[in-house]
Amino acid sequence: MALFIVLVLVLVLTVVITQMVFVTQVEKRISQNRQGFVQLNYALQASSRLVMQKVTEDLMEDLGLLEELDLEGGDMLGQVPAGNPGSDPNAGPGGADSDSDDEDEGRSSSDDAVDTRHDVWAYPIQDTVNDIQVTGDIVDGESCIDLNHIFELVLFEEEEETGAEGDIPDLGGIGVPAESGFDPGSVSLDPENSFPSGSGFVEEEFVLPEQEQVDDAEYMLQRLMEAVIDYNQENGFNYEDTPDPTDAAAAIVGYVFQRVSDEKTRRIRSLDSILQLEEISLEFFEGPVDPMAAELEESAERDGQDSGMSSGLGGLGLGDLPGIGSLDFLEQSGYSLLDEMVEGPVTPLGLRHVLTANSSGKINLNTARPEVIIALIPSFEDFQEAKEIAWQIYQRGDTYRELTEEEEAAAAEMPLGEDEEDAAQEFEHFTNINQLSQINEDWNSSEVGGEPSITELLKEDLEKNVVFKSQYFTANLKGTKENQTLSGKLVCARRDRHVVVLSWRELKR
Repeated sequence: MALFIVLVLVLVLTVVITQMVFVTQVEKRISQNRQGFVQLNYALQASSRLVMQKVTEDLMEDLGLLEELDLEGGDMLGQVPAGNPGSDPNAGPGGADSDSDDEDEGRSSSDDAVDTRHDVWAYPIQDTVNDIQVTGDIVDGESCIDLNHIFELVLFEEEEETGAEGDIPDLGGIGVPAESGFDPGSVSLDPENSFPSGSGFVEEEFVLPEQEQVDDAEYMLQRLMEAVIDYNQENGFNYEDTPDPTDAAAAIVGYVFQRVSDEKTRRIRSLDSILQLEEISLEFFEGPVDPMAAELEESAERDGQDSGMSSGLGGLGLGDLPGIGSLDFLEQSGYSLLDEMVEGPVTPLGLRHVLTANSSGKINLNTARPEVIIALIPSFEDFQEAKEIAWQIYQRGDTYRELTEEEEAAAAEMPLGEDEEDAAQEFEHFTNINQLSQINEDWNSSEVGGEPSITELLKEDLEKNVVFKSQYFTANLKGTKENQTLSGKLVCARRDRHVVVLSWRELKR
C-alpha cells in the first residue's frame, strides 16, 4: 500500500513538474517574442526619424538654409531654423536685420527648387538598428494619382465653368464594399484639417462630379492599370491571377464616388482601403513576386544569413555611404550605368507605387513613373505610342546633366580633390512644362493638315495637372530580425518651414 502511494506521488509530481516546464517554456517564448516586437518597434521608429531627417534636409536645401540645420540634438527635427533669437518671424531667414536682397534670394531658391527621384530622400533605405535590418522606401505623393483627386485630374476648363449640374452618375453597385464601415485609415490625421488656414493647404468647396468626369476617371485608372500589368509582364514578373484592369478601374471609381457622395466619408485617408474591393487583390496591390529575389531569400535562409543583407547597401545607412548620389553609390543601389544616363533597378510594380491617398492632387513630372504619365495623356489613344512617349519623359530624369561652358571652365580651374569621384551626379529635370520640347525634336513638328504636334498635345494634357515640387511623402519601412518581421508606414507633409507627421501605422500583414 505504501509503495502504491509513493508511485502515485511520483506520478503527480512528474505531471506537475512537466506542466511547470511547459508553462515556463511558453512564457519564455512569449517574453522573447514580446521583446523582439519591442525591439522592432523601436528600430522602425528610429528609421522613421531618419525619413523625417531626409525630407527636412531636402527642404532646408530648397530654402537655402541647410547650413543652419542642426539635427544632432533632435530638437530641430522636422522644422526649419526660424532665424536668430529675438528676430521677427515675418522677416527673412537672417531676422529683422536682413536686407531685401537676401530675402529675395531666399525666395528665389525656394521658388526654383524642385524634387526629383535623385534627391537623397528618394533613395532606398537600408539601415541597421541594434542588429535589426530595416529596409524601405520613400514615395512622394505627387508621383502618384491621388484617389481623392481623380475627378479633378480629368476636369477641363470648359467643365469648370459649367460646374457639376445634372444627374448623379449611375454606378450601380460597382465599388461599394460589402462592409461600408471599414476604414483602415481611421487612425490617421486628416491632412486638410491638420493645416491651419493661410498655410496653402485649404480645402476647396466640393462639387459632385458629373457622369463625364466619372467616365474619364475610369478610363484614366484603366490605362494606369494596363500600364502596370504591361510593365510587370514585360519584365518577367508574372501574376498568379492576372487582374482585369477594366473591372478594377470601375470598382475603384465606384468606391471613390460612393465615398465622396457622403460628406462624412469624403476623405479617403488610406490607400489600403481599396483592398476591401473584390477586384483588387493583395498581389495586384503590392505587385507580383520577383522570382530572383525570392530565390535569393530562400538561399540566404538555407545558409543561415539575413536575407535583408542581399542588397549591396545592406547594413549601411545612407549617411554611412561615401558619395551619396555619386555614380558609385548609384551602382551599389542597383542602377545600371550607361554612357549618357543611368537605368534604375527593375522591381515588381503594384498599385501602391502609382496610387496614393495623400497628396496635393497634382503630379510631379520629375518623380512620376511612366505608368502615371500614360494615364494622364489621353490625347494619345494608342497605348504603345503613349508608352513610348511616357518612357522618354521619364528617362530624362535619369540623363546626366551637361555642364554649361561657365561650369566647365570653373571645374577646370578647381584643384582635383580626393573625393571628386564621390561627388553627386547631377541629372536633368523639369522646372517648367515647356521643357517637354527638349526631349525629342520630332515632337515639335506639327502633323500634316494642321494637327497639333506631340509637344502641344502633351502640354494640353499635362499643363494643369503637373508640378515640379512635392509636398507629401509616404515611407514604407520593414524591420527584420531572425524570424520576426514588423512593417510600418509613415506619412508626412511639408508645411511652410516645417515637416509634419500626418500618420504612423504599424502593419501586421
